[in-house]
Amino acid sequence: MKKTLLMVATLDTKGKEAAFVKERVRSLGVDVLVMNVGTMSEPLIRADLPLENVLKEAGLAPFAGTSGAVRRSEAVEAVQRGGIAIARKLVSEGRMDGIFGLGGGTGTAIAAAVMRSLPFGMPKVMVSTVASRDVRQYVGTKDIVMFHSVADLLGWNRFIRRVLEQAARAVCAMMGADAPREERRRMVAVTAYGINSRCAMNVEPLLQGMGYEMIGFHANGVGGMAMEEMTGEGLIEGVLDLTVHEVADEMFGGYCKGIGQKRFRAAGEVGVPLLVAPGGLDNAVFSPYYPMPDKLKGRRRRDHDDRFCVRMEREEMVVFARLIAERLNDSRGQVFVLIPSRGFSEADRAGEEFYDPETDRVFTEELKRLLREDITLEEMDAHISDPEFAGRAVYLIDRMIGARRQAGTEGPEAGRQA
Repeated sequence: MKKTLLMVATLDTKGKEAAFVKERVRSLGVDVLVMNVGTMSEPLIRADLPLENVLKEAGLAPFAGTSGAVRRSEAVEAVQRGGIAIARKLVSEGRMDGIFGLGGGTGTAIAAAVMRSLPFGMPKVMVSTVASRDVRQYVGTKDIVMFHSVADLLGWNRFIRRVLEQAARAVCAMMGADAPREERRRMVAVTAYGINSRCAMNVEPLLQGMGYEMIGFHANGVGGMAMEEMTGEGLIEGVLDLTVHEVADEMFGGYCKGIGQKRFRAAGEVGVPLLVAPGGLDNAVFSPYYPMPDKLKGRRRRDHDDRFCVRMEREEMVVFARLIAERLNDSRGQVFVLIPSRGFSEADRAGEEFYDPETDRVFTEELKRLLREDITLEEMDAHISDPEFAGRAVYLIDRMIGARRQAGTEGPEAGRQA
């Protein structure tokens, strides 16, 4: 069956580029629907989904340019909303198999917003003049491939044609790649980070032995939020949140900041079994691009690479416990907290710079005090990297998943795979 690509572009400025991509994609045997999100002037080529359709989906009447009653920022927000609504409808109707965008800063912001609203696994390719910068605001938690155009998409030349040709072929190849035929095994999400990755490495073979697949999330700000999103979409059977380090970086603007108000909530909202351990909570990470605040100067420090870790002390442990307890207490599903009393990271074990069981215990005692009575907190005489800790965590999550299955409370999305 022929595949269909949705192309999102500002046709008032990028019409020539869009026409080229459309012709190349069709030559590769893929149909194209072109959506115009350009709000400045008349489009340079005809769109299958014209601007007025996009604005209608956003609840606005057509307008020409942004110098009148509608400001540029409002116009951009409107076409983002309208574009998202149209794209989601196309997906639900089975009329779309991939998405392609091209643009500068504004075009990238619009097309990427549409891409972020679409399911994991759907091919998403963005050719952008800003792809060499920090693209987190555009990519978010989704599987978007960013092609750097290097030169501006202004001026028609063989270099830009080459970039567009490669990107067009890439998205068509992605749409043509059939998912491998394999057994659908239930997935358990596991968080990990460099200074605490040994725990996840110990966990994976144990999960595999029980018939699960492990899907790991780098606890770097984006990774934790990606896990929350996939859990909320019903793709995850159980969560081993073994590395909650992002909380520390969020507090001090560190390397792994960016979790906001959503972290630790998705599993509880949809009733997915959740086991939490305080992995990496003993430190915050900084770098030349994420500088350490003056408040932390003089603290114990451990170099990692160009990044460095700074020890969190008693006052922070109290705050961490309160934040985590507040969010876990809102959970509707089963929650279990497992505390390794011999240290929370590789830097926090006997003989290492951050080893401080008394400070770690401040977190444990405050969490005990604040958690709901039906949330079990278990202390284990082990370090978080010890094999026996991983064994206990896997045993518990498997038991929790089994109890949920037996109770028949998995819901319609349980076990769905990306």
